[in-house]
Amino acid sequence: MSMIPKLMIMQKAVITVQDRIPLMLLLAAGTAFTSVWLIVLRKRLKMAWYAAIPLAIFHTIYGVFTVTAFAFLENGFNKETFGNMSLFGGVFFMPLAYLLGAKISKRPMREVFDVFTPCMIFTVMCARVNCVISGCCLGLPILGLDGTRFPTREAELIFYVVLLAIICPRIVKGRTGGKAYPVYMMSYGIFRFIIEFFRQAQTDTLFHLSHMWATLSLIIGISIYVELNIKGKKYKNERKKIKK
Repeated sequence: MSMIPKLMIMQKAVITVQDRIPLMLLLAAGTAFTSVWLIVLRKRLKMAWYAAIPLAIFHTIYGVFTVTAFAFLENGFNKETFGNMSLFGGVFFMPLAYLLGAKISKRPMREVFDVFTPCMIFTVMCARVNCVISGCCLGLPILGLDGTRFPTREAELIFYVVLLAIICPRIVKGRTGGKAYPVYMMSYGIFRFIIEFFRQAQTDTLFHLSHMWATLSLIIGISIYVELNIKGKKYKNERKKIKK
């Protein structure tokens, strides 16, 4: 191999790394948030403060795996799309880690899901900030306004901030009862279903793949929420009978 192709490969590798720096910094911010949040709520999970850091690192690494693997699957395992991200991968597959973690550590499943929900939301929010920086996931052009697009990414960031502002205080006060994640799934499903009409998609059809994932997220969220409500009422009735 001559020197010119080698230099071109090295240059391309350097550019790729440089392009990933903002994402790496944002993921580091997500890991830092998760670490601090877990330290603050460590008593809820009955863990030592220093356990929060490796848990936060694993949370970020697994999160990156879920969104990249899901995007790879969405694109029919096309090698050219490897490295793309689909946030629905995190929505659907992060709960597997929470479920397994609760089983292994023998911690209450409701507590695990409640505590980790803000970590999930903040991490995907960081991923969406990267979309703004990298210039992907654009909104559709607004008719009559040259060069202006619907601020879909910015709207999603506002959605995350508002959701965190609502659920974080309730989680800290222990008022969510395991319902934080299904509430996130329901609200995100509704939001994404609506916002997708204003986003630039790979197809020209009115409805596309993200609408299906958004609908699935809403259905799963409702199912879990209803199930938790039923179990909660049964538990309260049993407690009342015992007291009598």
